Amino acid sequence: MLALSERGAVTALARELAWQAGLAAIDEGAEPPRWRLVVERESLRSQGLVDKLTAALAAEIGAALVLEVEPGIPDDSPARRDAAERSRLQVAAEAAIRDDPLVQALMSQFKSARIVPGSIKPL
Repeated sequence: MLALSERGAVTALARELAWQAGLAAIDEGAEPPRWRLVVERESLRSQGLVDKLTAALAAEIGAALVLEVEPGIPDDSPARRDAAERSRLQVAAEAAIRDDPLVQALMSQFKSARIVPGSIKPL
């Protein structure tokens, strides 16, 4: 679903639905196959958005499918993976600065020097 939103195959709120949804299960035995999505935000569970995303996914895979959207907090979603990656990069950037010998030397030379939380941004 992430690829659809990156390529512009879905727009606006349908893209947000794809971004926030977690794929809970696929029932390939059903005809057409049923994909069960877990979506936290009620506004993204509207039938119109589900229909738009269903059409985009069906066009992408070249086969009909049914999306079933249920309320809940997904265990995994493109948005959650992106947030985890950003957090990992932030922690690594802060560690790189904190562990840099030049920064350590400057901080020991200037006793009141400190690294301001949030002032370091990963590249």
